[in-house]
Amino acid sequence: MSCVASDSLQARLRRGEIPCRGVNLGGWLVAEHWMTWDSCLWHGVPDEIKNQGEFATMKFLGHEEGDRRFDEHRRTWITEYDIAEMKRFGLNTVRVPVGYWIMGFDPTDFPNKQEWTVFAPHSLRCLDELVNHWCVKYDMAVIVDIHAAKGSQNGRDHSAAVDSGVKYWGQYPENVDNTVYLAKFLASRYRFCPSFLGLGLLNEPEHPTEQHVLRAYYERAYSEIRATGNDCVLTVAPLLTEQSPPFMEDFMRYPKYFNVWHEWHPYFIWGYEGQNREQVLQAVRRYGDQVSSWGGNWLLIDEWSLGAQGCAFPSEDRYGLQQFASAQLEAFSKAHSGWIFWCWRHSDDGHNRPTGWSMRQLLRDGVMRLHQV
Repeated sequence: MSCVASDSLQARLRRGEIPCRGVNLGGWLVAEHWMTWDSCLWHGVPDEIKNQGEFATMKFLGHEEGDRRFDEHRRTWITEYDIAEMKRFGLNTVRVPVGYWIMGFDPTDFPNKQEWTVFAPHSLRCLDELVNHWCVKYDMAVIVDIHAAKGSQNGRDHSAAVDSGVKYWGQYPENVDNTVYLAKFLASRYRFCPSFLGLGLLNEPEHPTEQHVLRAYYERAYSEIRATGNDCVLTVAPLLTEQSPPFMEDFMRYPKYFNVWHEWHPYFIWGYEGQNREQVLQAVRRYGDQVSSWGGNWLLIDEWSLGAQGCAFPSEDRYGLQQFASAQLEAFSKAHSGWIFWCWRHSDDGHNRPTGWSMRQLLRDGVMRLHQV
């Protein structure tokens, strides 16, 4: 077992006595230009490269310059002060996206492509500091999320795709093997840490990833982690187009499987072009009905935001964003395991640009009030 004190925060989260009220540390250990645009990472990097993500950017910069920039970005984007501020606002959980290169080696690199060596090293030091020190000190639970799997499960910048738009993860067994190894590596490393709640086993897989490959990976990762005696929470994500009932309601159910949560990522921005405020609010309420009707494992809404189309909720409209926040918090309150906002900070924060993507700024400005939930 993982030696979790029965009255600890994460033990209570695991038992479902309290829900997650959390935030993502997006843009930190997996860099995304759109949300970190004023970081030193991107200076002088052409748009067509930086918008592909971390792999393309490091190939362009090279290690001498790229390593220096990534070290500086990681040192400043998230700090101990941020964790303390989250705690003061009433949050209890952080979800931290990581990439497969965090291990510093690739045990499945049979073609010897050495793609992991392109990335800037030492992100594991940052994760260690977060899990072993900051979140222990401030009594925050941590979910480490496999955001960027080898080969890319969605072809997007936030999975650091080698070829932009191409999803190799499920096409080659060595990629899946690498992700199983990564899950075991992380679960083992933090098994006895009092802040470690669990792992997100794969973020937002997309077609053409096949359902049977995805399910087999989740079952295998579960078995290999549990075989070590580790009972941490493991969250499973359906294909991005299948985040609704009844998809995967019957998958990895208790009591054969335990501490398995299901995750959804609702965003009310893409696909809502041209809709007015009331139409979007109605969509949020309908989504709450879907959450209520979910019949599978405990549900965690581990990405959502106040990002919206300007015709419905302009980012400078404080009252509108308050409405939007209240509606979503009401809908997601029906998810047994709680919610985690995307994300803590955004580069717009420091440039007097209102944004629905920065929980830090929304809380500081009083647009979101967690005492209401």
